[in-house]
Amino acid sequence: MFILQICIFLSSIFSCKTASATTLTSFKWSEQNSKTSAVLLGVSFVNSTTGYAVGTNGEIRMTRDAGMNWTSQSSGQSKFLRDVYFSDANNGTIVGESGLILRTTDAGTWVPQVSGTAEHLVHIHFINNNIGMASGQGGIILTTTNAGVTWTPRVSGTAVELPCIFMIDANKAVAVGFRGTILKTINGGATWVQKVSGTTADLRSVHFSGNTGVAVGIGGKILRSTDGGDTWQEINSVFSKDLYAVYFCNTSNVVTAGTQTVAHSSDGGLTWTTEPVNVTGDLYSLSFFSDNKGWAVGQNGKIYNCSN
Repeated sequence: MFILQICIFLSSIFSCKTASATTLTSFKWSEQNSKTSAVLLGVSFVNSTTGYAVGTNGEIRMTRDAGMNWTSQSSGQSKFLRDVYFSDANNGTIVGESGLILRTTDAGTWVPQVSGTAEHLVHIHFINNNIGMASGQGGIILTTTNAGVTWTPRVSGTAVELPCIFMIDANKAVAVGFRGTILKTINGGATWVQKVSGTTADLRSVHFSGNTGVAVGIGGKILRSTDGGDTWQEINSVFSKDLYAVYFCNTSNVVTAGTQTVAHSSDGGLTWTTEPVNVTGDLYSLSFFSDNKGWAVGQNGKIYNCSN
């Protein structure tokens, strides 16, 4: 039962830096040595060489050479770290169990912030160094406009877990969650409106390029929006395995990852092709710095690098 609970508990997903609209017909993936067996739940790259991955038992791994070498950073925590996001080379935020929020302004010293919640925080996204949002279990949504000096709890209107939140701009954001839940705000998170998803599948990740967004979830579910998350269309996919992460590399190319699965779309999420990657276990998070350079992380310390 404990193992089952841990498996259910593990979920995470990623955030965006937009690149040019080069259409890629194939991706090349290779495994990197993270030098840890911890489950890695979140990953964020700040440029083509420097990135961070976080996971179970307070694990932080970082690289300054595009993943050729990964080293440990101290989080000062034993709690699960569920996601990480860097808005620039120095400013990063980690969220995790029991309302944990850690912040760095020097790319290495992690300082706890007061979240005001005991709910597990699962995902974090910033639109710049100051304005960000976090989401997680119990329908929790937190917002900040001052780099996390203060976090404001918001009424989401749901009690289901929200594993992913994505800021389209400083005012507009979309959160996805269990039972097909999709929420949108147009006023910086002050109020949230539930959108019709057309599914009851648990949604685990959402990502946008402009007004085009893709959400993915359990059982290979894929949804697509072209109006900033107001309406959603289910995309017929060939995937039956769970999808935990999705990421727009640029306006055309989208990557998704999950249980023994990596796939990409070269037409903005309309059609999908499975990538020939020998993935063992689950991949929980993606981060692309450009249209042909990205990383996926997951179980047993697995890190895969994409380059073309």
